[in-house]
Amino acid sequence: MVARRLVKAVAVVLAMSFADTGAAAERISWAVQDFPPFQILDGPAKGTGSFDGLLDLLIARLPHYEHDVVPMTFARREAEIRQGTDLCTPGIFRTPAREPFMEFSAPALLHLDNRVVFRSDRSPRFADGGAVDLEKVLQSKDLVGGVATGRSYAPNIDALIIRYSGYSNLISRPWKSEQFFQMLLAGEVDYIILFPHEANFLAQRFSAQQQVGIRPIAGAPPSIATTVACTRTPLGARIIADINAVIGGALGQPEYRRLSERWYQDSDKDLIRRYYDQMMGVR
Repeated sequence: MVARRLVKAVAVVLAMSFADTGAAAERISWAVQDFPPFQILDGPAKGTGSFDGLLDLLIARLPHYEHDVVPMTFARREAEIRQGTDLCTPGIFRTPAREPFMEFSAPALLHLDNRVVFRSDRSPRFADGGAVDLEKVLQSKDLVGGVATGRSYAPNIDALIIRYSGYSNLISRPWKSEQFFQMLLAGEVDYIILFPHEANFLAQRFSAQQQVGIRPIAGAPPSIATTVACTRTPLGARIIADINAVIGGALGQPEYRRLSERWYQDSDKDLIRRYYDQMMGVR
């Protein structure tokens, strides 16, 4: 009996020791993309994107996990999560195609809709001042577009990209937005699809504000929310439950709302505020 009590006492001490040293802490591997201005991994504006701010908040409020941050492309992130690698990402769209292999948080950040971004000298081809019929643009053999492999734009836009992915006038590559923007300026593509603040950020970076135009896409929702997501595993489910608690406690805070507004022009910030309560469920 004494020996049995001694064994139990030693086991308790060892368990407490491991807990104190953090040996039993679970680890979150964060897949991040160089995706200005959502996530900015280098340069003078490093760390000032909306996803950067959200990731900083989650790491600070989930201290019982160990955190690794791993830069990777959209395509690699998608492939590794599909293969069952335990990863999380601070910003991604919830789509039906991703449901079987990803656990999603509640809506986390709000963004304005994607736009068609084109060379100014091609503006007559892109609904002068109005919304662009993206399907007609994709069908136009004399217009060459560029889209990022593995990136989700919006459900209706993704469906069109898949439908026309075999067309020779639609270039799909696992590239950064910056690379596509440079192709646009060089005349190698006629249009790309970007968020408005993403297009403005890149136009400023390349001093090209007068060289590009932006039009809304007909049928696209005026705003869309991104979520935090993890691989659909038991660990991923536990992490998402903890992340939802963080998001729920932060949604109504002005500092949290401002994460969604980072890098938008003042007029676009007004639009985001208009949609915020409805999309994020804030009362």
